[in-house]
Amino acid sequence: MTRIQDEIRTRGYSRSELRADAVRGAARVVMRTATLVVVVALGVAATAGWGTPLALGGWTVAAVTGAVGLIAGLLRTLIGDELAPGQGGDLFAALISALLLWSFAATLAFCLSNFFHAHALDRRATLKVTATVSHCVNRGDGGSQCTYRWVAGDHTYSSQDNAERVWPDGHRVTVRIDPAHPDRPAQVTRNYWALWVGVAVGALGSLVAALMTWRAESDLDE
Repeated sequence: MTRIQDEIRTRGYSRSELRADAVRGAARVVMRTATLVVVVALGVAATAGWGTPLALGGWTVAAVTGAVGLIAGLLRTLIGDELAPGQGGDLFAALISALLLWSFAATLAFCLSNFFHAHALDRRATLKVTATVSHCVNRGDGGSQCTYRWVAGDHTYSSQDNAERVWPDGHRVTVRIDPAHPDRPAQVTRNYWALWVGVAVGALGSLVAALMTWRAESDLDE
């Protein structure tokens, strides 16, 4: 035991430093595992269907795992700077790049899931009916939003959706509904450019952030 202690002292390590180094190593494993779990969970959320239990579970797992990874990353940064002054900046950069990766991956998952959902609604909405417009509001850069009311099978239904302009109450427009489920939201003229911008930003940002994370971790392993 004395010989081992002498070797530790010779190499300049104390027991507290060894414990701190072990904690930092464990935090690194937790953070890397968290990144993998977050990406997989977001992939599940993006493809499982809008609002389904599986999709909600994917978002929940991603959020919880991301919180754990953030704590591990902060702990790793603080301990790393204590062991090697000046290294904290590199560890903090690795943490920031991982957070960027999670954020861009979440953006990609949300926009993809929203697109799949809206596109599925459009495909099922094959019956054209006349709807009465009311309660239109201008949301600024978000465009206008109106309430649409229509009659199908002696029942009146309503939903809210975007509008080309702030229509006056009582204005009538043609919308599409799902004939098998007339209670589902009516489909108004829709474009997907905002969702596609989100998909492009999320995909490109995820790729760049993944490369940044890999580079930062590789530098720390050297």
